[in-house]
Order: sequence, then structure tokens, then C-alpha cells
Amino acid sequence: MRFLISLILFLFIQNLTIAQGDSILYSFFVAGHPYGTPGVDNIGVHPPFKAKFGYIQNRDEIQFGVFTGDIVISGTVQNWDEIDVDVEELGLPVYFAVGNHDMTNRALYESRYGSTYYFFIHENDLIIILDPNIDHWNISGDQLVFLQNVLEQNSSNVDNIFVFFHQLLWREDNNIYQDLIPNSYAGRANTINFWSVVEPLFNALPNEVYMFCGDLGAGTWSSNLAYDHFENISLIGSGMGDINGENFIVVNVLNNKSVDYDLICLSDVEDCLGELTDYQLTTGISTSDNNPERISVFPNPASDNLTISLLDEQARLIVYNLNGQILFNQILPGQTNTPVDVSFLPEGLYIGVIQNKSITQNFKLLIQR
Repeated sequence: MRFLISLILFLFIQNLTIAQGDSILYSFFVAGHPYGTPGVDNIGVHPPFKAKFGYIQNRDEIQFGVFTGDIVISGTVQNWDEIDVDVEELGLPVYFAVGNHDMTNRALYESRYGSTYYFFIHENDLIIILDPNIDHWNISGDQLVFLQNVLEQNSSNVDNIFVFFHQLLWREDNNIYQDLIPNSYAGRANTINFWSVVEPLFNALPNEVYMFCGDLGAGTWSSNLAYDHFENISLIGSGMGDINGENFIVVNVLNNKSVDYDLICLSDVEDCLGELTDYQLTTGISTSDNNPERISVFPNPASDNLTISLLDEQARLIVYNLNGQILFNQILPGQTNTPVDVSFLPEGLYIGVIQNKSITQNFKLLIQR
């Protein structure tokens, strides 16, 4: 009998522990393009989104929100005053990741809200807000230094990392995300440094990283949602403004620090779009660690020469510095042990990218002498 009681007690405690691990530690919402339908100057946020304020307020676990850009149609005093009224009515802290519409008057925005890139820590998770509008969708200059310093100083001490920006930075015309269509390409340079500089900074970390963009779902021409997960990184896009498929996302951080999502339609049917993870894409991105049989790079660290082994077709090698500048761009023949002269590179850390028709491989290149 004593054994039976002990067994029942043990199973109860185990089930309680599992239940607590699965329960929500905290939640936050992510709302993209909250000014709504393109060209419509609402009083405050998109009315169908404002109609969901009650839903947000009734979920006690939601502790804050993030607007992922195009918060206002134009950066006027009146538009920002109206947003402030709505945020006050919502009754939660709301953080802004600015879009191109918001930056029609950068000086006004900064005088009201401060810097457009910043970070904070919530429940031992690192929250980073970025502003790709500063340099044509690139994260560069002082902002890149800021990002590098934040990761260096905090990544080893936190659990999850959440990153927010407006633009669909991970889409390129020739990668797996090419079928995703944002609301706008306004301000985009021909070449941007997401894959060459930004993504490798996070890919190297032991943390789970969740990146959110908000320039979807507003136009009839644009995609409503984006979701992908590879290695330690999740890429998530959402937005509102187009009556068919507009949405926002509630992110739930569980007690065990895993993450799940509630995909909220702005229609009356809250689950009309299914689960966010239903939109998973199978990514073709790989690293030198998980595809060694096709491409290898050695030695690394290197001094004056690098050897690259390609077992099939020719490929292009591009080397960037940490500011996203291209220092080397060359076609390599598809053969074993192709020598590459890197003696012109000063000592330091670089990002290498090898691309061919079937694969894009990023690697960190350290030059030491």
C-alpha cells in the first residue's frame, strides 16, 4: 500500500511538472502594417485590428505588443497622436519597429519616441528592435555595431532572442523565399546584407532566434503570411489591410522557454488561417557543418590561401566584411581543391558565401597571421 501511494504521488508530481512546463510564462502580440489598407488614413490603427483589442485585453498572459512597421500612413503629428490614444486605450506597452511610412518624418518620430533601434530583456529573453530604413534595408554602420555589441554582451546570459523589423529582409529573387511578395519594396537597395551579415550573427548563437517582419497582408498583391524554421532560426511575417487573410500573431513563451503561436484572423473566425506553422517552408540554406560532402572550406582560420572543394558544378564565392561590403567576388570551377588567394585581406573576421544553382552556403572566415 505504501508503495502504491508513493507511485501515485510520483505520477501526480510528474504530471504537474509537465503541465507547468507546458503552461504559458508570458505572451506578446505582433501586429504588422497596423495602419491598415494602403492609402486609407484611419483615425488610429486599422479598425478591424482595433476591434480585437478586447481579445488582447482578455488574455491576461499578454504582457506587451510590437507593431512591426507602417504604423501610420504618414508621419504627421496628428497620425502619431491618434496612435498614442489607441495604445493608451489598449492598456499595454507597445514597442514600435518602424516602417517606411513611419519614417516620412524621422526627426518628428525620434523627438517623440527616441531611437528607432534598441533592445530590452523580458523574462530573460532578449528583445531587439531594428530599423532597416536607415540604409536601404541594410543593417550597417552604427546600427550594425549596436547589434554586434548587444549579441556579444547578452546572448550567453539569455534564453530566447526575438528580433523585429518591418521589411521582408530574407526574400531574394533567387532564393527559396522568392514567391513571398511584400507590400512594398520601397527604399530597397539592389543588394542587401541580411544573408551575408545579419543572419550569420544569429546562426552562430546557441539561442533559439525568432525574427519577425510586418510588411505583409496589406495589399491584394502581397502575401499574407510567412513562416520558416531552420537550424536555430525562425522567420515569421504577417500583416493587415487586405480583408482576405489579414492577421496578427500572439507569441506564447512557455515555462520551459519553448515557443508556440496563435495566428489571429481579423475576421470573425479567429482560426480561419489555420496554424502559423502550417506555412513552414523547406529551406535550401545550409552551412558548412551540415553539408560537408558537397562543399568544404579549409583551412579556417586561414593566412594567405584558402582551399575550396566543390564536388559538382561551378559556384560563386563572395566574401563580405562585417559592414556588408563585398571584398571578393569570383566564379569557382566545380572541382576538388580550388585554391583562393586571400592574402589581400587584413586579419579579422569575414563572412563567406558560396552559391550555385542548388545551394547557398554561408561560413565565417577568420584571417590570422
